[in-house]
Amino acid sequence: MSKLTDFGKAIRKLRIDYDTNLNELATSIGVSSAFLSAVETGKKPISAELITKITNALGLSKAEENLLTHAASQSVDNVTVRTNSPEEAEIALMFARRIQDDTLNMAQLRKILEEN
Repeated sequence: MSKLTDFGKAIRKLRIDYDTNLNELATSIGVSSAFLSAVETGKKPISAELITKITNALGLSKAEENLLTHAASQSVDNVTVRTNSPEEAEIALMFARRIQDDTLNMAQLRKILEEN
């Protein structure tokens, strides 16, 4: 059995809470059980559309949806950022490089971003 991501753990807990199994949830959101299992273990990407489908299929509260979205953000290693200009792309890449080479103080950055 592969290790579950935070997102996988969150989905599993929700499936238990809502008394549904992997196959039933997969069918209700229009994906195969193999695909949903691969998402839970981090082998397939998590999309906003998938989160919406799970939210709708299970009838999740806003708080549960937020927890699922947070778990998804904790489960990804790669992020795609769409930009509107070369300047925005340059800034995004500058941040990415600083994160990758560990020269960006995450606590300070988080504080700056939360203030704005």
